[in-house]
Amino acid sequence: MSAATRRFGALRALGGLLHGLMLVPGWLAAPKHSPATRRYEKRFMQRVVKRLVQDVVLTGAAPAGPGTLYVSNHMSWMDIPVLGSALDTDFIAKSDVKSWPVIGLLSRRTGTLFVTREERHRVHHQADLIGERLRSGHSLVLFAEGTTSDGLAILPFRSSLFEAAAHAALIQPIAIGYHRGDGARLSDDEMRMIGWTGDDELLSNLGTVSRLSLSAEIRLTPAFAPEPGIPRKLLADRCRTAVAEAYAAIRQP
Repeated sequence: MSAATRRFGALRALGGLLHGLMLVPGWLAAPKHSPATRRYEKRFMQRVVKRLVQDVVLTGAAPAGPGTLYVSNHMSWMDIPVLGSALDTDFIAKSDVKSWPVIGLLSRRTGTLFVTREERHRVHHQADLIGERLRSGHSLVLFAEGTTSDGLAILPFRSSLFEAAAHAALIQPIAIGYHRGDGARLSDDEMRMIGWTGDDELLSNLGTVSRLSLSAEIRLTPAFAPEPGIPRKLLADRCRTAVAEAYAAIRQP
């Protein structure tokens, strides 16, 4: 992909972001965490996604509904708008996202729940916050790998936040992946281009993603109720197996 092509792609994707940002005044004026705020959030993500992928397809089981803990793989910043445009859910995010320009401000006004995964002494407190949100009827997405990957394999799941899963009415493992717009499988090199890892700059990645003519697939596996007292490591392993199998189905030629 030439430098000129990447720049054109970045400008096209940036146009989608700016189109989304036109909603910000109304978004900020709406009551915090209100249905109106939710509508603005959804429209914002849909506008951004429209410039990034040709379509977003839900496959597999039906979304489990309110109070669900969705457990997902994670390879790119664009997973968030893709999932947010298709599912009625909030997100669990690293605390440093709060300081990001624009995104931090907007995420603080929506249902994003910020956690500090490195501080092990706060695991119980953070699990309580997640549990409180789930019990209130809000769904959450947990990116259980704890970081983005290159999309070639599912990384080990970090079990610390699975303590909160005991508070979920239902847990639903899901996999997110990407195809060419015509449904063809992406090569390993193309997958690495999508993955937002290392020191990859956002603008450069925007250009790459928007010029690949991608289609996004969210594959949902059957939801289940957590067993009382199940060790969080076993729960994490069960979810990882389900996500890995769903992701392998997405990656099949």
